[in-house]
Amino acid sequence: MPNYGDASYWEDRYKSSENTTFDWLENYSALKDIISSLNISKETGQILNLGCGNSEFSEHMYADGYRNIKNIDISHNVIKAMGERNKDKKEMTYEVMDVRDLKYKDNTFDLAVDKSTIDALLCGEDAFINVAKMIKEVQRVLKVGGYYMIVSYGTPEYRMLHLSRKFEKFNIQVLKIEKDFVEEDGYDKHHYIYLCQKLEGADEISKEFFDKTIEELVKQQMEEEDVQEESDKEENKEIEQITETNGQITNNNMFVVQNENDNRETNMETNVKMDISKNDKKESKIKIEDNKVISDVI
Repeated sequence: MPNYGDASYWEDRYKSSENTTFDWLENYSALKDIISSLNISKETGQILNLGCGNSEFSEHMYADGYRNIKNIDISHNVIKAMGERNKDKKEMTYEVMDVRDLKYKDNTFDLAVDKSTIDALLCGEDAFINVAKMIKEVQRVLKVGGYYMIVSYGTPEYRMLHLSRKFEKFNIQVLKIEKDFVEEDGYDKHHYIYLCQKLEGADEISKEFFDKTIEELVKQQMEEEDVQEESDKEENKEIEQITETNGQITNNNMFVVQNENDNRETNMETNVKMDISKNDKKESKIKIEDNKVISDVI
């Protein structure tokens, strides 16, 4: 599986897919009514699209009347391409930026849209730590009462873990949309929408608990890595033992085979000697018989 959490993966992907567009999970028409229900002003509302990629989502949102849309992505290639594609839309901008380190002031946006960016981070290294950093930054730049809208593959069982840490203060509503395409049996047939509304006091709670949360996540990750390392050592030891045992069995088999070969050679030598002896006797007999015959003739 591709490393969706690696910036270089996206640079290569967007370089190879230049002049194309792709919407992850859901397009604007599927989310339009949900966004409309948030009562964000189309003229003055400030909107942030996190990990915009080459999606047409913001273009369609702009066409629907929303004006102040900022699109960010870690890929230089895609920002350049999408900025050029939408250069006629003066109020909509494209900028290279890391979602874990947003360059905006506190309490700036009314809506932050995350279409599977959280899913991508969870596929990379230091996944839980990076997701916590992104959510902390999103919460910081949202206005109190503003919404962080996540569109994700992840079910509440797995995503709520990341949305209920001590440094966060959201009122969360979970919706689900049935996919408009059929996947293999066993896959969830829905995408999940997490509407996280920033509550009063969120900034203070973040300042108090964020660093401690990161320390705990780092410690947890190190412990998991230690457990994995021990597990790998045990597995390698078992492999070595199996290899050694197989080697002994192979050596024993070789010894048995060698013994069998030696025995065969010994038996062959004995048989050959016996055959030679028989032949010698046969020859002697023939000589005797020949003599006898000769004698008779005489």
